[in-house]
Amino acid sequence: MKAYLQVLAISAGSAAVSAVILSLWTGPAAYSVDDTPDPIISGTTAPLAKLGAMTAGVSPPAVFSVSNFSRKTVCLVERGATLTSRSRDFFAPPDCESVWPGLARATNWTQNEDGSVTLSTVHGATVLTLVRGKSFSYEVADPIEADLALLMVP
Repeated sequence: MKAYLQVLAISAGSAAVSAVILSLWTGPAAYSVDDTPDPIISGTTAPLAKLGAMTAGVSPPAVFSVSNFSRKTVCLVERGATLTSRSRDFFAPPDCESVWPGLARATNWTQNEDGSVTLSTVHGATVLTLVRGKSFSYEVADPIEADLALLMVP
């Protein structure tokens, strides 16, 4: 039993001495966001103040499923990179022609001042005009005969 108490006392004493030494030891100063040596984090991430100003009102790239309810067809489209303050890159694969004629030729997603979205070709011809639906969806406003909906894919 005495050996057990000696081991316990030595362990507790060593832990206490280590804690005192560590509390007195002053290592290198903590890194700030600007001093971070990791190039992946500091080279690609803006400070929070700049990040908030850059992304205010800008939605990220996203994938949408486009459904034509009258034809019972579906395809996936992508809203991509920012082109201007109101427009984004848009891509619809060739199989989207079965969902809506001309959808595969749309290359531009433009956010209008009234909240609607216009999908247009490289020459500016309007393919579809969308209005915001519930949560992450859009419904077609023009042409009226189009029974389409876009739903953001998670």
